[in-house]
Amino acid sequence: MDVSSVMKKFLPFVLLAAGLSFPANSQTTATPQQLAQRLFDPKATAEQLTETLKQAGQAGIPRQQLIEAKLIWGLRHQDSAWLIKLLPELEVLAANFDPAQSAGLRSADEIKAFIAYIKALQADEKNDEAAFKQHILEAVWLNPQQAQIFTQVIEQKRRAAHMAAVSVDLTLPVSTSTGEATTLADVMEGKKALLLDFWASWCGPCMQLMPELKKKADQLAAHGVLVAGMNKDDTQPLAAAEKTREEFEVDFPWLIEPADRPFTKLLGIESIPRMILIDPAGKVLYNGHPQDPALWKALQKLDSTIKAPEA
Repeated sequence: MDVSSVMKKFLPFVLLAAGLSFPANSQTTATPQQLAQRLFDPKATAEQLTETLKQAGQAGIPRQQLIEAKLIWGLRHQDSAWLIKLLPELEVLAANFDPAQSAGLRSADEIKAFIAYIKALQADEKNDEAAFKQHILEAVWLNPQQAQIFTQVIEQKRRAAHMAAVSVDLTLPVSTSTGEATTLADVMEGKKALLLDFWASWCGPCMQLMPELKKKADQLAAHGVLVAGMNKDDTQPLAAAEKTREEFEVDFPWLIEPADRPFTKLLGIESIPRMILIDPAGKVLYNGHPQDPALWKALQKLDSTIKAPEA
């Protein structure tokens, strides 16, 4: 997967495939055209979208576009509760789909595919494996162009099942970027959890996310969660890690993965950037892309006061 891995491939690709564009949110009095555009603002919170939906309805924007906007918001934020609540409206939309009034979705089958996908999420929450398989396959059948997106949830389920049986050896020797020997156990001593960011200097998306990594470290420190970097450079990793640490003024643990890649193999890391959330017993609480909303859900299970940053 490209486009900075799971989250960007899993959700925004839906929007790109639908041919939608998203201008910046405006706080001034909006025309109907501006409201129609604002409905798909990727930075909108649920409260902002709800207010925009109200204004857009009053401005006479077709209800079909309002429902599409709610669908896209729920997909982007991976908000299962929001999407499940939307199912009755989507059913009506699929039965009365009008291409001329669509904001970007192209057919009733495309909407039906999203309905099947949401039902798969609902079945997964109920641990109904048979229903999950039925609905996710139906989603792929109805909209094969988006098969790679729908099947991401299958990969996530399989990864989660594998991670449930994994225990990270926190006593395994690692090195800091300055060459000092340490272990994950030593690094995270006294903390609720360790959030490990696997990166390399040759990884463009990794480097682009360094400022966000620093923000995570600052925010999570107050909640007892330690952020640390784990470099995966094959050539001169100490030098590469130190250069990046100095460039971004990193002040949290900056580690080097051993050359035989024990964590990469154990955790099934096939692409980076990748974040792993580990508790003091070595249990994996999260394994995925740094920008996946599921990371914040995992963090909130540790501490309900942790707030995800606005998109």
